[in-house]
Amino acid sequence: MKTLAKYHDALFATVNGAGVITIDYSAVSSEWEQPNPGFLVSSQYFDLAGMSQEEKTLFIEASAVQEGGFPAINGVAGDNYVLIDIMTSIPVDWVNFGLPSSFVALRGLGFPGQLLNFEHVIYQRYRRFTLDIDTSARFAMVTNDNQSGSNMPTASDRIYCYRLVIVDTSQAPAVTVTSINVPPARYLLNVQAKEEPTYQHLMRLKRSYDLQQTPDVD
Repeated sequence: MKTLAKYHDALFATVNGAGVITIDYSAVSSEWEQPNPGFLVSSQYFDLAGMSQEEKTLFIEASAVQEGGFPAINGVAGDNYVLIDIMTSIPVDWVNFGLPSSFVALRGLGFPGQLLNFEHVIYQRYRRFTLDIDTSARFAMVTNDNQSGSNMPTASDRIYCYRLVIVDTSQAPAVTVTSINVPPARYLLNVQAKEEPTYQHLMRLKRSYDLQQTPDVD
């Protein structure tokens, strides 16, 4: 068994009263992008090409995400953001995802009606951080924490790692969030590469290829 690790940089971003989010690249945040307003993404991947060239299937024994600190948000009680950690065996084009970020924030990924299915969402952790009046809006409390994912074997030559931050910038009359800080993260996989029957391996490859060509909506 082998342990694989991949890192996401910390995120530092400011938000103005109109809801415009600006990523502060001078304070790290190097891999973060904003494909849509209020929707921030950091993308990485595990390169498994060596294993796939040997016609081996990657069996995932365990998956986890570790953080180097705690998420923070500046604003007033009730302000919140969603943080999603996800590993998938097929890539996601977040610019042309086809669903609004609010839909992702409400339903997660890999469930019916989404563009990914259970098999290819290897790991997902969904958390919502909210400022609370009991702490005088000084600390973000975890108000939702759900974990899902299949840990299914894959014949893909990559496992894609996405860290998503979704912020509600539609508040009226003005957005009260002023800044967002997300700590760096380490994505971990305990894996073992094994050979499986040729037909089963080929069907696994075909399934991954078909889903990359045509989004799966179950």
